[in-house]
Amino acid sequence: MTEIVGVRFKRAGKVYYFDPAGTDLEVNDYVVVKTTRGLELGQVVISPKQVLASDVDKPLKPVVRKAEPEDIECVQKLEAQERE
Repeated sequence: MTEIVGVRFKRAGKVYYFDPAGTDLEVNDYVVVKTTRGLELGQVVISPKQVLASDVDKPLKPVVRKAEPEDIECVQKLEAQERE
């Protein structure tokens, strides 16, 4: 069995699966994860759960950490600048 957590990066975007790496996470928590584009902030949409190892396609990347308030604030500022 493998533990996974579902993370979404955009409001209506695709859900990506990560290894929670022992981090205590709940739905709506913000997390920092390492992606092919570097570190990104995402929101937990599927709480950690156990699945069969055969259901996981490739080794999952781990959740780096829970997001700090500063991380969330920084992303909100960048999104506001992007809209301008």
